[in-house]
Amino acid sequence: MKVLKSLIAIALFMASNTISAQAVTEKWKQLGNYQEVLSNTFKPSEDGDFGPIKLSSQELVTKVEALDVTTMPQDLRTPRLEDVIVILKRQTKVLNELVKAKAPNAEIMRIFENVHDIYNRVVYVCNNLKK
Repeated sequence: MKVLKSLIAIALFMASNTISAQAVTEKWKQLGNYQEVLSNTFKPSEDGDFGPIKLSSQELVTKVEALDVTTMPQDLRTPRLEDVIVILKRQTKVLNELVKAKAPNAEIMRIFENVHDIYNRVVYVCNNLKK
């Protein structure tokens, strides 16, 4: 019974996280564009297919560069969010440099997971501005 309750709690958390991410990415189109490329590469990488990451790393850099205060919705603008965006930009560029340098897949995956975590932090910060 405890396992079932735990699974339900996890499912609800994941569902609310997805809804929150959708709301933020609908509000901030450029973040949605970045998220689309990121999500298209994440599942294959979990299955050991690094082709999508390698093909999309430059596009991720292009999309992350569009994330700045000029495209950010006014109600999301905070120094904290701007700081997390700077980190996301830096790590996305590191990922692209690793891909261009033909780094080992394990190293690419480590940075890619970091990029994904930072993206989730962006969504978290956006959703917790008013709390």
